[in-house]
Amino acid sequence: MYTSYKKIANNLTKILKELEDSEFLVNPFLRVSKATPEQMQKFSLVNSKFPRINIIAYLLINIPITIIKVSIYICASILLSYQYRLYNIKFSKGEVLFISHGIGENIIKNEGDQFFANMPEFIESKNKKCVILYTNHNRNKYYKNRNLLTSKGGGIERYLIPKFLKPKENAKYLSKIISLSFRSFYYGLKTIFNDPIKSVLLLKSSVYFYNRATYSNYLLAERVQELCLKSDMNTLVLTFEGHSYEQYVIEKVKKQQPNFSIVMYQHSPIVLDQFGVKQFLKTNNISLCILTTGNFYKNMFSNISTIPHYIVVGSSKSNLNIISENTSFTKHVLFAPEGTTLATLSFLKLAKYLCSNTQNTMFYMRLHPNYRPSIVAVYLIKNLSRKRNFLLSNSLLHEDLQIANFVFYRGSAVAVESLKSKALPVFYGKPDGLGLNVLGNLSIKFPITVTHKEALMSIQTPNRNVSRFDRAKIFNELFSKIDYKKLNKVMKI
Repeated sequence: MYTSYKKIANNLTKILKELEDSEFLVNPFLRVSKATPEQMQKFSLVNSKFPRINIIAYLLINIPITIIKVSIYICASILLSYQYRLYNIKFSKGEVLFISHGIGENIIKNEGDQFFANMPEFIESKNKKCVILYTNHNRNKYYKNRNLLTSKGGGIERYLIPKFLKPKENAKYLSKIISLSFRSFYYGLKTIFNDPIKSVLLLKSSVYFYNRATYSNYLLAERVQELCLKSDMNTLVLTFEGHSYEQYVIEKVKKQQPNFSIVMYQHSPIVLDQFGVKQFLKTNNISLCILTTGNFYKNMFSNISTIPHYIVVGSSKSNLNIISENTSFTKHVLFAPEGTTLATLSFLKLAKYLCSNTQNTMFYMRLHPNYRPSIVAVYLIKNLSRKRNFLLSNSLLHEDLQIANFVFYRGSAVAVESLKSKALPVFYGKPDGLGLNVLGNLSIKFPITVTHKEALMSIQTPNRNVSRFDRAKIFNELFSKIDYKKLNKVMKI
């Protein structure tokens, strides 16, 4: 019997509730933040033909590997301990702490933040000191990336988290992780005959406690708590996407400092299958403020939980100017996959098929700014680039949308931004992935394609006309114009 993504997510929520310990949130395996094919791969054993046999085989193979992983973490923490001399925080004068991500253009660009736009700068301009703590997504170049971040102006303190724990923190980490892992393993064995789905999830999670993602969540919480103690901090600001670390860090900080104010910002589109957002709202009992990009998301969240205080602050992606449409006789199709390998490869294969089966049509592939192409992706792009009707775009987004007749997307925010143009957004995904459609909940329905042939048909049929007024109305419901003044009350400035 097939277990759906939703049922898996609900089972994980029940497991966390039964364990009655928020410490388990350190393990991202125990929460489906967003049911993308990439994220759901790790739950494949649930739907295998012999789940009990397969999970035992999985454990026999992976338990020795976890010992090696932990040994590597400990050795790396010693070898890279010099990073803490650069990170060195004696005391911070900051009052508001933003948790952002040291990735891609967020490191390179001089102004604003990829996730929080100019919120830190606005708060700083009101004489309230801000600190931005960046998670470290890069394997090396710590010195270079740290210098790029700290050289930014504006008077904001910026810190890039080292890649590993301090050597003296390893014992505490091991004690915590081994204890949590053993409890998952024990309860998994107890239910192996009565409830195989629950058992597989618990047993596999016991191994995931030793994965890098769990380690990173633990590391982040340690650095946030440390910084809060070494400062006059009173407010913590995080993104809101439904990741387990969000609730884990909030719980840890509130336990340490109950008077802390918590603010979360939903900076990107939220979809139906973003189960982590729903699970957070349903299980959270802490009074906090959630900033949204538009009324649509405010209403969505408030229908799930009335505990948080919701404020529509808007999005930096909002732009009142309508992008002019393409007047060329040649059709232009833009592909905008998310920043994952599976999504990018899927779109590249679609592009290959369409390039070979259409005439008088130009195809553009716009890679996610934070995506690092895999070897296979590089190979496919190289082959596609030999075709006359394919181009890897290096243009600005508004330039691509200006000439596009169609925009193929899955979970990308580009679909929302395409509403400012006359391009027709077309969702491309598997039948069980329709819950990833960022435009799926709207009153106006846009095309959905699940096969290459359907994609071909969608660009050969006449473009459906949706009035500029209707498109602008939908866009503003999702991404309204950003209003930083809304932060005055939230931040008490």
